[in-house]
Formats: sequence, structure tokens, C-alpha cells
Amino acid sequence: MCLDLCNMRILKPLVFFPLMAAAQLQLEPRGRAVLLGSDASFNCSLKDPWVVMTWLLNRNVVLTISMDQVFENDARFTAVNYTTRNTFKWEFTVRNVTRNDSGEITCDVQNIQSVKALLSVQESGSLSIMDGNVTVRHGDQAVFICVALGWFPEPQVFWSIDGIIANSGNYNTTVETNGTKLDSTSTLKVAATDTAEVQCLAKVAAMKAPKMSSVFLIVDETNQDPDRTVLIAVTVAFSLAALLVLVIIGVVFYCKRKRAKKSTYQENVTSRIQSSEESGKDNPVYIIDGYTSHHNSPRATDSYQIPNNSQTTSGQPKDVKIFRGTPTAKCRHATIV
Repeated sequence: MCLDLCNMRILKPLVFFPLMAAAQLQLEPRGRAVLLGSDASFNCSLKDPWVVMTWLLNRNVVLTISMDQVFENDARFTAVNYTTRNTFKWEFTVRNVTRNDSGEITCDVQNIQSVKALLSVQESGSLSIMDGNVTVRHGDQAVFICVALGWFPEPQVFWSIDGIIANSGNYNTTVETNGTKLDSTSTLKVAATDTAEVQCLAKVAAMKAPKMSSVFLIVDETNQDPDRTVLIAVTVAFSLAALLVLVIIGVVFYCKRKRAKKSTYQENVTSRIQSSEESGKDNPVYIIDGYTSHHNSPRATDSYQIPNNSQTTSGQPKDVKIFRGTPTAKCRHATIV
């Protein structure tokens, strides 16, 4: 008998702990952000039977469920039963939420467990880019100012250009408090290279997609200065080409002139040689240093003999002339002392 009682005492803990583990309460989601005026829902579930489930908002009881009966304290708070064969599940909803609803949501199952979640009620305000489209000259800096008014909490403001997110270093954002809301001003500075669509975007966590305001950056090409780099490159290229042509022309003229001088010199030399030969033919007999010289010419036989100076009787110098036909040639004088 004692053995049976001892066995029973041992078995009780073995049965008790699995039951406690199976009764664990689940609350989902554990944190939720919704926009002002929308609905916020939470699910509370467990596997074992229970008696009373209570929902609290910021520690205030707003709804009580006793098995299949729902006791509502406010029409904004409702509950829907989604129990299945294996799980007891109830969905608690706060409708038309206000900023005051932000805080703790508690699901408390009597004598089992209590679990908490967080509710954040947020506001999306207005968003606009001031002054509309901006027109600037190519290369100049364009400035855009985006204003987000009446947001809570502080919105995330960012920019995109033609669908590409802008670098955060190109803009800065300041925030100011306006009662219970926040106003943000973001300034974007960008160099104008091409016409593009500029977008300012803002969002808070409760938003599925950001709000957006769009304008256009228009680049004025009418007064665009020419690209000086290209102009300089073209000028240098033409200058070098012209210089090369001038060098080639100069070399050609130099070579022609040198050839012309050489040809003239050769012609002069040839002319002198021919003149000398012709002069010798005209004077077939001439005296060089007192000697009589006969040119090999058939006409030389008709010339007179030049007398020897030793045959003169007076000892006076004589003018000796050589006659051959009509031409004459004057010879050197010889004086004998």
C-alpha cells in the first residue's frame, strides 16, 4: 500500500508540468504601428481550455471574454473567435484608433498567464516641394525645398532623382515641434546636368508606402557655354596640322632652291670653260712669259711669226701684235736692260 502511495506522489509532478507547458499563452503581434483613424488587431491563443480572458489597454480593462460570451465596455473594442480543434484563439481589435490608444495592449487569461504587446498610433501629414519646377543653366546648382507638416512621429524624409535614391550627403533635414505634431524641412542641392524628375518622399513605420511630391529639374541649354576643353583640343590639332604643312612647304622650297643654285653654278662653270675654249680658238698664237705658243688650229698657219726680242736693234720695247685675219690680240711687252 505504501508503495502505491509513493508511486502516486511521484506521478503527480510528472503529469503537472506538461500541463503547464501546454498552457503557454501566445500574443501576436508583439508590437504594431497603425495610422490615426485605422484599426489595430491582436491575436491571443492557447491550447488548453480556459475560463476568463481579459483585454486591457494601458492597464485599463476594455473587454472581457468568458468562454463564448464577450462583454464590451466600449464599442470601439471588439473580439472575434477563431478557435480551432487544437487551439483556442481570439482576435482583439481597437477600431478608429486615436493617439491616446498608443501604449500597452495586455491579454490576460485568468489563472494561466498574462502577455503584453505595444501599440503605436502614428500620423501622416502633408508633403510638398516648394516653388515647383526649377530651371537652371547646365552645370549650375539647383536647390529644392521639401516641407512635411503635421507628422507624428518624426517622418523619414528622403529624395530621388529619376527614380534613383539621392545620396544623403546631398540634402539635410531639420525638425520642429508644432503642438503634438512635428514639421520637417528638407533641402536638396544638386548639380544640373540633365532634365530630370525630382521626388521628395516621406514615411513613418505605419505606412506601407511613402508619400511623394514631384517636380522637374529643367536644364536650360540655350545659353550653355561651349566645352572649352574640346575647343582647345580642336584648336591645337588644327595649329599642329598647319605647322606641319608649313614645315613641309619650307623643306620643299629649300630643296628646290638648293638644286637651282647648284644648277646655276654648274651652268656658270660650263659657260666659263666654253668661253675659255672659244677665246683660245680666237687667238691661235699667243705669248706666255716670252714664249711663243701656237694653238692647234688650222687657221694658225695664216698667222705671222712673232719676232724675238733679241732681234730688235734699238733695244726699245715693241708692241707686238698678232694678225690673223681681222681679229687682233695684244701681247705682253718685254723690256731688255
